[in-house]
Amino acid sequence: MQLFLLALEVLFMASIAFAADLKVYKLPNGSKLIVNRREDTQAVALHVWFKVGSIYEDYKQKGMAHFLEHMLFNGSEKYAYGEMDYIIENLGGNINAGTSKEYTFYHITIAKPYWKTALDVLYQLTQKPLLLEEMIEKEKPIVIEELRRGKDSPTNVLWEEFEKLIYKASPYRHPIIGYEETIQKFNRDMLLEFYRNFYQPKNMYIVVVGDVEPEEVYQEVMNTFGKEEGRPVKVPQIIPEPEQLESRDKVIRDPRVEKTYWLIGWKAPAIGTKEYYSLVVLDQILGSGKTSLFYRELREKGLVYSISTGDFGRPRDNVFFVYATLDEEKLGEVRERVFELMKNLKENLTEEEVQKAKERIINGEAFSLEKVENDAFYIGYSITVVGLLDYYKYFENNIRSVRREDVLRVLEKYILSKPYNQIVMSPKK
Repeated sequence: MQLFLLALEVLFMASIAFAADLKVYKLPNGSKLIVNRREDTQAVALHVWFKVGSIYEDYKQKGMAHFLEHMLFNGSEKYAYGEMDYIIENLGGNINAGTSKEYTFYHITIAKPYWKTALDVLYQLTQKPLLLEEMIEKEKPIVIEELRRGKDSPTNVLWEEFEKLIYKASPYRHPIIGYEETIQKFNRDMLLEFYRNFYQPKNMYIVVVGDVEPEEVYQEVMNTFGKEEGRPVKVPQIIPEPEQLESRDKVIRDPRVEKTYWLIGWKAPAIGTKEYYSLVVLDQILGSGKTSLFYRELREKGLVYSISTGDFGRPRDNVFFVYATLDEEKLGEVRERVFELMKNLKENLTEEEVQKAKERIINGEAFSLEKVENDAFYIGYSITVVGLLDYYKYFENNIRSVRREDVLRVLEKYILSKPYNQIVMSPKK
């Protein structure tokens, strides 16, 4: 399975859409279907999203959202173990899934003639799993080995430690994959309880993108997902992170790395809020691509090997960060230069630079969304995580409305002279 760990998840956050004529249906059982008909492609992307991820788990369930993602591929009422993968791949398509801190989704991309078969497979996969006890025991060592391999990666460790530094109360501090001690104790009753709470119509979003007739898709969905009973969704208690009053620093010495990794982050506006679009433009100006300020002033001048900026795209307790690889002896100079460049934006940032940044965001994401699977992802993320299809539908308009003073206001309010979280991973001496 595909585990959407933090470093990968960050790549998807600043999404934008074509001006799409979306068809939105609310099924009688409470699930929602969103269809984007695209006549420019012969591929169809089918996604099923659930508003559940690792932040919805209590401690004894840590890792269960990800573990359950694995388990659903171990056979359903209609398809034996391995059969669903075989059917889709034999038709030239691909099938996979991803677990994050806020969501879990299952997806198939396939040629147009086979979309109904793909829909049936997704229905069986997500609504009719067997969740057999013997398969649970078989899956445990597989997931635990995945956990251990993750710890063998210094960059995975770096990002996990970064979140533990930032979050002291919020469940974001826990890794998606959970802990060996919790995974070992999973049993069928625990998985069934978690599954029944969250894998049901009132917590489900179905997304279909491609050259399909929306009404025909609706009828097929009614004959599959529409037959399931909707039940009240358990509302988890997600503890908000308290206000951070002081900066935090951590140093890690790791013999596996040859360069120094530097991560520094600040609390940031939540995705989908008005301020968030200004943050996206600021991100583009500071650290996105070879035209960015940090690349020109730090990478091209030989102070770092790489540098980028981004945010976690979260609906609560969001974080904006700067991430760089460099030689340890240059860390002080680089850090000082980063702060200096951000501070000087108040005098140096021009309207022309803001306009160019906005166009780069819009043009780059429009190119990305030519792929139906990306289009479907952004629709699913918008409705499931942000909670509004408006994020997908009006992203371009909201980006175009950002002004120079909006960018500087976000910089001043959230970053300059504000408490930060800084982690440095360097070679062990």
